[in-house]
Parts: sequence; structure tokens; C-alpha cells
Amino acid sequence: MRSAIRFILVACRIIPRPDFVARVQRDHPAPEQLKPGRLVVVRDGPVEKWICFLCPGGCGEKVMLNLSARKSPRWGVTIDWLNRPTVEPSVLQVNGCRCHFWIRGGEIDWCPDSGCCGDDQPV
Repeated sequence: MRSAIRFILVACRIIPRPDFVARVQRDHPAPEQLKPGRLVVVRDGPVEKWICFLCPGGCGEKVMLNLSARKSPRWGVTIDWLNRPTVEPSVLQVNGCRCHFWIRGGEIDWCPDSGCCGDDQPV
């Protein structure tokens, strides 16, 4: 139902189309389960463990961010009622693509020091 509401709001240009939509599941996603624009929060009961998604910079690498308070570094995630995620702090990929970005309300906000080329990222 939420995806239908989000679709209508995007189609009517009330909200922008999100770069990421989140879902929560108990188990780690297999690499073939990750799709561009889909962010998976791995949660076992009330315990959030990981955020998994494909790098938006185009390298296709699987990004895994720790959510456990017992480990460092760690990130936090919130998901709004339209399944749009916000991830804090920013994500810095140290692989070949050198992406640095925020995910806020499902949208990618590229940092000026990002080494890759997002749609609104200067080269």
C-alpha cells in the first residue's frame, strides 16, 4: 500500500522520486537480491544489525554499514512512512569509485569531495 501511495505522490509530482527505498528483513540479502535503489535493513527482532545496498556511484559494489552499537564505526537509519531511508553519518566508499554521499529522505546528496559522478555531482 505504501509503495502505491509513494507511486501516486511521485506521479503527481508532489514528492520527488526517491533514489533509495528501504525494506527490513531478518537475514542478510544475497548479492543477487540487491537491486539499484533498494536499501535493506537487516533486523532480528528489535535489533538492527546492518544496512546493505549497491553503491550508487556505478561501481556495483555491495555496501554494508554496521548498525550495532557495540561496534565501530556505526551508522544509524530511520525509515519514513513511505519507506524512504535516512542514513547517518555520511557514507564514504574507499574502493575505486571513491563515492562520498548522504542518504536523506531516500535521496542521495553527493558530497563535494566525492570521486565518482552522480547525476548532480560535478566532475
